[in-house]
Amino acid sequence: MRNIYQWALAATLSFSLFACDFDTKNYQELPGGEEYKTVQDVQNGMTGAYNALGSYEFLGDYAVAFGDFFAGISDGSPSTGHMYSMSTLTIEDTNAEMTDCWYYGFKVIDRCTRTIAGAKKVMANKEALHLTDEDEANLASYMGQCYALKALANYYLVNLFAYPYKSGTENLGLPLVKDEPIPPFTKVDRATVGETYAQINSNIKLAEDYLEQAAQQGVKLSAFYMGQMGLQALKARVCMDMEKYDDAATAAKQAIKLKNAGDGTGSDNKPSDDNYQTMWRSLAITDEDIFTIAKNEADNLSSFALNTLYGSYLCTLTNSTVNAYSETDIRKGVIDVAGMTTLKYAGLPTSEATSNIPIFRKSEMSLIIAEVAARANNIAEARNYLLYTAKRNTAITSVDDLPGTTDELLTFISEERVREFAGEGHRLYDARRMGDKVKMSGFNDLFDIAKFVLPIPASETNAGFMTQPNENWDAAIPQQ
Repeated sequence: MRNIYQWALAATLSFSLFACDFDTKNYQELPGGEEYKTVQDVQNGMTGAYNALGSYEFLGDYAVAFGDFFAGISDGSPSTGHMYSMSTLTIEDTNAEMTDCWYYGFKVIDRCTRTIAGAKKVMANKEALHLTDEDEANLASYMGQCYALKALANYYLVNLFAYPYKSGTENLGLPLVKDEPIPPFTKVDRATVGETYAQINSNIKLAEDYLEQAAQQGVKLSAFYMGQMGLQALKARVCMDMEKYDDAATAAKQAIKLKNAGDGTGSDNKPSDDNYQTMWRSLAITDEDIFTIAKNEADNLSSFALNTLYGSYLCTLTNSTVNAYSETDIRKGVIDVAGMTTLKYAGLPTSEATSNIPIFRKSEMSLIIAEVAARANNIAEARNYLLYTAKRNTAITSVDDLPGTTDELLTFISEERVREFAGEGHRLYDARRMGDKVKMSGFNDLFDIAKFVLPIPASETNAGFMTQPNENWDAAIPQQ
């Protein structure tokens, strides 16, 4: 893996120069577990993992945008060129955004791996370091968050650069970074999709154990951290991919419960209807946030912000996306219909490039539970959880206004996910999982996303350290 190897080597060489100059705005990588000597070092390493996660190259922009522009939700701009190759499916294995997304996803994984190893070293030396109970609780929290972030990064990467789980677990997945960082210039092979998901689930389980240990010792995390509720939301998504539907519903209900939004039985039908249109212009945590990447005016993505993408870079929502909303749907209030663009990332009045980026929301958990119930032919529960978001269309006032059969409910849920998450990057991942074929602007045939996968960046496969590309990755691109 050429990109990761070059970065790891550079980090090793630069550690002695930058290790003492470390903060959230100017993060320098710690090269390995042996350099972690204090609890503060471990916290710094975790901060660096969050920094890479929220960078524009990964979940700050690209990995989110790909979910819409590859899936018929959004169109790139032919005049500025931004995301145009994605929405026109003219991607190549040398594409810079795609390569950066791959690189930064593995950067998250590498930083988490190093930090976990460092935390174990610090914990093993706890007597000499005179660690307090609070120190040990914090170390458990940092390790739990790093395992959770590692699982999250692997989840996005495997869904971009490998075929869906249900297409075959023997398909090629990701190169796996396990307990130790991959040494520079080591030749590696890709694991299978099944093996990649096994590692994701292993990291989720380890994260659960450490985060629970920290919680029992009084550590509480907000929605700006990948804590227990964000982890359960990720677990719900992973289980949906693996068609472990009961486990998915259990995890989704636990995420809602941890959010203090109800007891997870469907009794809480109080979504953010009153402030749905305004919550996007605030940096405060809302009752929707389960895990959200936080930004502030000193730490925005500027020209690489999603708002810039849908603003001065002239990217738009597709006609089919805008037409998915009825006139009575309050969610249409966060769409600039004239400009055909989303206002979800409109930013602060004082800083238009500054907006939080929701990764997991309470509404997604409700829709997961609704889908699981519908698949089990539990119509009453499906309708109850579906109503949570569906009544944002004010013409829908009760479950009686919702479909009454399994097939109709599943179709409605798929459409509802478009209405609820347009601009948030869900559609590519949803369509791959659900087997939906989508209409892309400028194409006559529907796009079967489940048969499509991004190419492995040429910079990786050409370097000779990871030589397994995605063969025939473009075979599913529809005819124009």
